[in-house]
Amino acid sequence: MTSSNSIVIDWSSSTHSFIRIDDPSFSQNNLLYPTPDIDSQNFPNNNIDNYSKKDFSSILPISLMTTPLNGDNSFLISFKKFHVTKIHKAGYNKIYAFRRSKSFFFEIADHHLDTNQLHLRIHTNDYFMSTTPIKYHSTSELPNAKYQISKGLQHFFSSQRVIPRRIQKKYFDMIRQKLLDRITFIKSREHLRNNKNTTTKTFFNFSYKKYRFYFGIFIPCAHMIEAKGLSIPPRACEVPSLIVMSNNRYGCGLHFFKKYPVPVVFS
Repeated sequence: MTSSNSIVIDWSSSTHSFIRIDDPSFSQNNLLYPTPDIDSQNFPNNNIDNYSKKDFSSILPISLMTTPLNGDNSFLISFKKFHVTKIHKAGYNKIYAFRRSKSFFFEIADHHLDTNQLHLRIHTNDYFMSTTPIKYHSTSELPNAKYQISKGLQHFFSSQRVIPRRIQKKYFDMIRQKLLDRITFIKSREHLRNNKNTTTKTFFNFSYKKYRFYFGIFIPCAHMIEAKGLSIPPRACEVPSLIVMSNNRYGCGLHFFKKYPVPVVFS
């Protein structure tokens, strides 16, 4: 005896109570099998489910809520090398001495200069650093200063070869905070409106064993350099500034006294 999982109905017999839907009499005899007329029933607010109508026009699709409207918010970070010659590398000028130490000055963007992708540079006198840009992602079109510095330090630590991971984790927050404090000090000094020659450094030093680093905020010297004897327009100096003074005075060690030929009191 074979078993079957299906039920076989003998349609030739009239003793069953099943309805055969392919029977023409099923669709023709509406009295035996009436169907309700939904359109003729009276529902409040013309809503079949007795719910008030909802306005869904203001609800954004999920793709628009989770995806930024401007698309890709990534930005680039790369190293840019500078070199200073014919200068006595003592005092504040020690940041230019590439044989005894390495300097890293971080660009901080507070607004978009154009519609191109944001590209931050770390200005350094370390010639072994690769200048290939690396892309970093952000949820904001213009990341704040803390995020920019965090990614800049990440770029620095991933490129250098002398500071181990354990020391990186230990001092990462401290270095980032000192850079953020340096931004505050610089803005506070350069916005003063007086003729005092008190200065504020744009950098601080960090040492690990025999290795010495100078971390700072990049402010270009911007002194216009003229090419003597050549018919080319003058260009702005892009060497990092050492100090800032009141009335928005700043400059590199080579051009500061040319821009502001007055005595400076270092403090």
